[in-house]
Amino acid sequence: MKIAIAQMNPKVGDIAANAARIEAFARRAQAMGAELTVFPELALTGYPPLDLLEKKDFIDDNLRALKRLAGLKLATALAVGYVDRNPAGGKPLHNCIALLDGGKIAAKRAKSLLPTYDIFDEARYFEPAAENKPVKFRGATIGLTVCEDIWAETALLPSRLLYRNNPVKTMGRAKASVVINISASPFYRGKGQKRRAILAGLAKKLKAHVVYANQAGANDELIFDGNSFALSPAGKITARAAAFAQDLVLVDTAAPARPPAQPPHDETGEVRAALTLGIRDYFHKMGFKKAVLGLSGGIDSAVVAALAADALGPENVTGVLMPSEYTSRQSGDDALRTAANLRIATRTIPIKPIYDSFLGQLGDAARGGTVDLTMQNLQSRSRGSILMALANTNGWLALTTGNKSEIAVGYCTLYGDTAGAIAPIADLFKTEVYRLAAHFNRGGEVIPQAVIDRPPTAELKPGQKDQDDLPPYADLDEIVRLYMEENRTPSAIVRRGFKKDLVLAILRRVEANEYKRKQLPIGLKVTEKSFGYGRKMPIVKALGYIR
Repeated sequence: MKIAIAQMNPKVGDIAANAARIEAFARRAQAMGAELTVFPELALTGYPPLDLLEKKDFIDDNLRALKRLAGLKLATALAVGYVDRNPAGGKPLHNCIALLDGGKIAAKRAKSLLPTYDIFDEARYFEPAAENKPVKFRGATIGLTVCEDIWAETALLPSRLLYRNNPVKTMGRAKASVVINISASPFYRGKGQKRRAILAGLAKKLKAHVVYANQAGANDELIFDGNSFALSPAGKITARAAAFAQDLVLVDTAAPARPPAQPPHDETGEVRAALTLGIRDYFHKMGFKKAVLGLSGGIDSAVVAALAADALGPENVTGVLMPSEYTSRQSGDDALRTAANLRIATRTIPIKPIYDSFLGQLGDAARGGTVDLTMQNLQSRSRGSILMALANTNGWLALTTGNKSEIAVGYCTLYGDTAGAIAPIADLFKTEVYRLAAHFNRGGEVIPQAVIDRPPTAELKPGQKDQDDLPPYADLDEIVRLYMEENRTPSAIVRRGFKKDLVLAILRRVEANEYKRKQLPIGLKVTEKSFGYGRKMPIVKALGYIR
């Protein structure tokens, strides 16, 4: 059987445009000789639709679009993800896959396993299917499954999850020869390798071809890497779609397997591609073209500027230098050199007049020669106000430049350096920001070496360095990573060789700064556990568990 994988990039809520894209892909697949064309999970609505699912007109529109697609009477059948109503008891909706063939909806199956961990909350909206039986299609027995349905027996899922049925076992008992899996699986670092390994094991276990169609593109903080593929019953890849882009690939299950070349694994390159896509889709899907950011001469703003230039084109990025009396000449020179390397425009707006006005109005023009925290924050807020004013005046979106290390411990200023629409590197530790800078420089200098070599500093008071207020980033990053991404206890982290006082001090800062993170712009998710909406921690809480 010739099966096309249509790896598309839907926009959440834009049902008409998504349906038109499905039709365009289907006609291309038909021209390639595809008997079946497979689209991602919820391709009609976009993923995740969240509380749009509570709107009656939204559900009606998606059902009308599905009916229109069914009526196209194409030579290729379609397997399309959509939302259906649940006529029985329980939640009012199902997350479904429909097989469209011969001018009608030939079959439909609902998702059985509804994830409720990390960023997922599908049980809020959908009722799980009680069973999922394969269907007969052009002489073959095929399984129609949706994303989580095929992960039930795998190490990819948290072991605590319990589901009331196992579609994989049903497919095995029915001897399905082809298992179709439509997916909207968000990217995080290393996930692609896990997927391929797990589904290869599944193909061998079922002795079946597996066709995995994943969404590409980004919606809000989630990035979908595509990387769809097909597997032979021996678990060998027989087709592979592009990473981080729309694609259409064809696999013939009757032909001898000819595995495509395996691209070399480049984890930092994957993260760069993910963040570039996340920025591009956020801007374009929101209807914006141009970005503005503060260009300080530091590593974080340099990397964010480089990502934005890649995503939007350098002609659509403006870096703003906002020097204070504490800003060194080197910082200005480094910022201008970064901008020149990236070919982005710059503006220079000194903050001293605004800052002095703030202090004068507050009666704090002199504080015995010290630059206290209030005065440091006022500088940052002066800069934030300038960036937001430029964004408002010009119809731009402001990018913030904070990293995961700073966000974790609250080393940032609300309404200052946190002001903006989206935080591209909010899920990258400082040490990872340096690795990304090195990646940009693989073909020649993009991020000036002086920016990389210089000790990080906010330059909000004389002689300031980040390490005056924070432990070395290598230690800070590993402690936060173990706590956040591996859910290690303080005592377990101490056993890794860190001093107990340091571990407790960092973790208390992490938890005490939840109130700041709740007010930050969305950050693009590239790790298994980010500070986004997948982390559900109370703001007001006792910290007795950190001991």
